[in-house]
Amino acid sequence: MHSPRSWRLSRRAALATLAAMAAAPAAVAQSGAHRPIRLVVGFGPGSINDLTARELARYMAESLGQPVIVENRPGAGGSLGTDLVAKSPPDGLTIGLGTSSQLVMNVALYRNLPFDVERDLRLIGLVSRGPMVLASKANGPGTLRALIAQAKAQPGQVSYGSAGTGSISHIVGEAFARVAGVKLNHIPYKGNGPAMADLSGGHVDLVFDGISTSRPMAQQGRVRILAYGGRQRSPAIPRVPTFAEQGLAGYDAYSWNCLFVPAGTLDAEVARLNQALNAALALPAMKDKLAQGGVENLGPSTPRQADDFGRAERARWVPFVRSLKLDVG
Repeated sequence: MHSPRSWRLSRRAALATLAAMAAAPAAVAQSGAHRPIRLVVGFGPGSINDLTARELARYMAESLGQPVIVENRPGAGGSLGTDLVAKSPPDGLTIGLGTSSQLVMNVALYRNLPFDVERDLRLIGLVSRGPMVLASKANGPGTLRALIAQAKAQPGQVSYGSAGTGSISHIVGEAFARVAGVKLNHIPYKGNGPAMADLSGGHVDLVFDGISTSRPMAQQGRVRILAYGGRQRSPAIPRVPTFAEQGLAGYDAYSWNCLFVPAGTLDAEVARLNQALNAALALPAMKDKLAQGGVENLGPSTPRQADDFGRAERARWVPFVRSLKLDVG
């Protein structure tokens, strides 16, 4: 016969077991461990951000054991996609590919963003940093020093195209003009593709662009690459000197990526996604893909490191962008 005390202990154990069994399905449902994850990209299909997201989705799905589906929501410099993620349930089933446009530049450019980057989002981890190059038309100056000399001799006559007012290629162009002490004529396009096409045709003098799109045009003799925006020369274009090597110490031109989720997402879920992101970035195939595009792999990182990185970027760029007094809405 069981004693009253042993009966009470057995009853408590049984109740604890029943409670754990009841809680288990709820925990699985909350984490969404077997449901598809949507990875929201705030830019259109075929963009470098979209291609990066699709590679990440493929490898993270293998690590997580659940589908990761890319969803494009372009508009307002990526703000539409960012807002979608910010307002989604914090269950780990909706994540976003963050860029410097969304998480830094738009903070300075748009007066009425429907979300607060630091209040409404949590960063999962860093993905990549993409230094940009300064490309000139084929018959333009052969060196950065020659270009700066020309721009100083002809204030406002040397033109540069960009992906649009407030775009990364616009902002780094304005930063270059300020550091170099020159006045350039900004010509906005609807994307860097049309800007590079006009550069190839000699209709504009300069464009800041990524290596993956500018290098093939340079190899064909359609444009010249004058300088690289990284701190060291890129293995993808080893003969191209950095801006610092050519007298512009402290200037660099780049974009960057991260992954983020809505604020309120549980620490355990953020840690799970962070582990899958870092595992994807450590794969040789992913490393090669980024390197081929001239992009620096920023993995592995922690959510805190990603947050610190984003705050430092805003501290650096937001005051500068606001000083330009651009009217984008």
